[in-house]
Amino acid sequence: MVLAQQQETTSAIQKIDSLCAVLKTQKDDTNKVNILDKLSGKYELLGKYDSALLYAQRAQALAEKNKFETGVADAIRNIGIVYFHQSNYQKALEYFFKSYTTYQDIGNKQGAASALNDIGGIYYNLGNYSKVLECDFKVLSVAQEIKDTGMLATVFGNIGIIYGEQEDYPKALEYLSKSLEIHLKTRNKEDIALTLGNIGDIYLLQKDYPKALEYCFKAVTEAQKVGDKYVIANFMGDIGNVYYKQGDYAQALEYDFKAVAIAREIGDMDEIADIYSNTGAVYIKLENYKQAKIILDSALDFSKRIGDKKYIENTYGNLAMLDTVIGNYKTAYTDYEKHIAYRDSINNQGATQMEMSYEYEKREDSIRGEYEKENIIKTAEIKRKKILNDGAIILLTLTVLLAISFINRQQVKRKKDKIISEKEKAVLILENQRIETEKQRMEIEKQHMEDELLSAKKALEDHTKSMAEKNELLEQFKTDIEKLKSLKSKELEDVRIEQLEHLNKTTIITEDDWDKFQELFEQVYKGFLIRLKEKLPHLTQAEVRLICLTRLSLGTKQMASILGVSFNTINVTRHRLRKKLGLSENTSIDDIAESI
Repeated sequence: MVLAQQQETTSAIQKIDSLCAVLKTQKDDTNKVNILDKLSGKYELLGKYDSALLYAQRAQALAEKNKFETGVADAIRNIGIVYFHQSNYQKALEYFFKSYTTYQDIGNKQGAASALNDIGGIYYNLGNYSKVLECDFKVLSVAQEIKDTGMLATVFGNIGIIYGEQEDYPKALEYLSKSLEIHLKTRNKEDIALTLGNIGDIYLLQKDYPKALEYCFKAVTEAQKVGDKYVIANFMGDIGNVYYKQGDYAQALEYDFKAVAIAREIGDMDEIADIYSNTGAVYIKLENYKQAKIILDSALDFSKRIGDKKYIENTYGNLAMLDTVIGNYKTAYTDYEKHIAYRDSINNQGATQMEMSYEYEKREDSIRGEYEKENIIKTAEIKRKKILNDGAIILLTLTVLLAISFINRQQVKRKKDKIISEKEKAVLILENQRIETEKQRMEIEKQHMEDELLSAKKALEDHTKSMAEKNELLEQFKTDIEKLKSLKSKELEDVRIEQLEHLNKTTIITEDDWDKFQELFEQVYKGFLIRLKEKLPHLTQAEVRLICLTRLSLGTKQMASILGVSFNTINVTRHRLRKKLGLSENTSIDDIAESI
């Protein structure tokens, strides 16, 4: 299940150019504040968070100067959004809370609801669902008051999903049904499909399999009307899972295969990993242990590529079950140990998130207190200025008297300054000599660093070429397998085919290969991978690899060879990554790689 989101996907780059042109001629008024806010939002969409933060801060300063309270609230919220995308939840929470309070003070209910939604997003990422619900119900109250049906549908769906996460299924169905009712009235087919599928998932968790099938089939039908293949693949996989739970293994395989075919078409590695693990379990039930082993090995490979611990845990559990039924007890024990290790790792991560959430709750109270303190200080400052104004006449009189004394002291000071000036000249000469020496030393170090960088680039090129050559060799083996399989002659021994199939299943790029690649890559583009993780923390391992190869300006054919995939898969992966990042038509993956 996925939380409903509303994202702006306009042509950000063209808009930035036009906004910058207007900005140059704009006076320092409220219109300029709005332009600065819009520029901040456009840069945030492009992932250029430094620029987004700069424009938001300029907007805040100008709005405060013009006493434009709505502009102040908008700018503060934009600053919080930038920190949120950078995973700096502490700073994000601070600015979201300030924007929420400011919106409330000026009676902007829709703005306050948006800020509350932002705060809920922080707690959702931290796994604190009770705090998310607290924010969602406040947003719901505002949506009902201002009669915003779009906001109502979204928040109903979000509340339903959170209740599902908390295993309160009756309430989950209640709120998801309310969301569906509004979507049906507004005829938003994409949201209808998503909500229907989420309801089906709740019934699946309740083991009400007929209802689960009913809603998942409806979701697939609606998704097919708008061609949303991600939703189709997801809920077809869920249909296969329902049939598996019912013991109808033939139907389970049919829908698993349909889901995998669509997932492969769009390059959805997460869905492939999940469905392969489920398909392996189906083959175990059918006692087709050889096929189960092949599928589960593939599931484990996909799961490790994308780094999803939940999928890895499930796959090791199914492998342990397979090895048990065929009598490989030693291997089964090893698989089960790994299953438990990944499960504990997930649980520990959840516990860590709850600890972080607790810290942010305390921080929220602290921020609230600090904000109230600021208001008290502002009030005191107004009173202080009044007292100072009342005493201005007295200070003016004292100033005249002090000026007379100051003139006398200046005459004495000029004599001393002349003596000091001679000493300063000598010090300046020595300082210039030191600076020149330092420049020469830095020039030598710079040349040394350039030599090291040139060497690292050559090593990276050689390693990349080596990986490509290795994969071309493995691709030849794939071709050989297909040719051998097409032969009908009995002279071909089965063992030869099995040996080639084993080689074909070998990981095309080993972890050692990628470790070496990243080591060389980091020497050439220092800090690139760290900056990439900070700016885009939710990338899968496969998407990180794609961006690294893009940064090397490799062609699609070279990338496909290195990654061991088809030419079309590279294009599909790019399309999926663009959709995930919300990129406009004028922004490419190359632009993202260059901006890191």
